[in-house]
Amino acid sequence: MIYTGQTGWLQGGVYGFIFDSTLNDFVSGELEHAIHSCYVNEKPDVIIVEGQAALRNPSGPCGSEFLVSGQMNGVILQYAPARKFYKGWESTGIPMPEPASEIALIKAYGVPTLGMSLNTKGLKTEEAKERQETYASQLGLPVVLPVEEGVEGLLPAIKSLITS
Repeated sequence: MIYTGQTGWLQGGVYGFIFDSTLNDFVSGELEHAIHSCYVNEKPDVIIVEGQAALRNPSGPCGSEFLVSGQMNGVILQYAPARKFYKGWESTGIPMPEPASEIALIKAYGVPTLGMSLNTKGLKTEEAKERQETYASQLGLPVVLPVEEGVEGLLPAIKSLITS
């Protein structure tokens, strides 16, 4: 796994960098270095790169460097259905985009969305399960509730990258 934030670093992650503390001119190089080092040293079947914020986050959009410079083969989109606005930007009145719109933007970078995980904060269990079913049906993707059910539902999509 490639960490991209303070938590991964504090937990002793071997490969990665702290995105927030890296000048934008060096993000691509740091990401490429982390991925290359991980590949050379570990020879893994899969390398997971931790995402940060969102492609449209007004406090600092990020992710395009990850998608392009990291040459990602797929994305697992994390989405918080109860959140109406980006955290800290509620006063702007700019709503969070729906998952289908985010998936279209990710696709514009040439990267498929493999599945989605839901941050269920602010939702009752029944509401979370309803959203899970709705998004899975609308998007045609596996949608998981990681805290409540784990992430096993994403494994077939990830495994398909290894065998293809």
